[in-house]
Amino acid sequence: MNQPLHGRTIAITGASKGIGYALARDLTASGATVIAGARDITGLDLPGVTFLTLDVTSEPSVDAFTAVAAQAGVDALINNAGVGAFMPVEDITPEVYHRVMDTNVLGTILTTRALIPHFRTRGGGQVINVTSDVSARTFANGALYTASKYAQRAVTHALAHEGHAYGLRVTEIRPGMVDTHFGDTEQGAEYKAAWLKPEDIVQAVTYALTAPAHVRVDEVLLHPVIQDVAY
Repeated sequence: MNQPLHGRTIAITGASKGIGYALARDLTASGATVIAGARDITGLDLPGVTFLTLDVTSEPSVDAFTAVAAQAGVDALINNAGVGAFMPVEDITPEVYHRVMDTNVLGTILTTRALIPHFRTRGGGQVINVTSDVSARTFANGALYTASKYAQRAVTHALAHEGHAYGLRVTEIRPGMVDTHFGDTEQGAEYKAAWLKPEDIVQAVTYALTAPAHVRVDEVLLHPVIQDVAY
């Protein structure tokens, strides 16, 4: 069996379903040891995956999760946890703002921040942030969600500069439309038949994870062919 990630230890956030669950399942099948976090891990069971309760907006929860990851010798963190809310600017409330920004932006910062000392001590590692193709564009009713993705992109770029000195490789994965439960929609719905699948995102992440040590994959932008061309 081909196991290109044999010997790797990878932490994944937002792993209860969709892209995160596919990452946990498939990266383990590729030989990695996976530590997967999610708010609700009830019923989650994959061979070789350690599921831990994780709320990326809570410092104590993040610290507990990353302590286990560091103890296991984690060499890659995949920030995948995310939520969306879509409405006109005039309808955005502080409550909705904090739910989206705290999960998508603060969560990325808290989880990454907690593992930076570990990565620095070990002389490097990888951080892969799964954002969206809207980290560089926006649309009507998308102000809040796209703002969070623009912010994640900025965090990703800044971290790449900061981590360069100690060998941290940082990648942004920017998917277009993906067939998941995102936005409380049905995965596998007929209208999503030609959308990207979670496995397509796994492939992009694996590409970054398996790049030679002298290569840094800055970003991967991918769309289903039915989606309008957008950069």
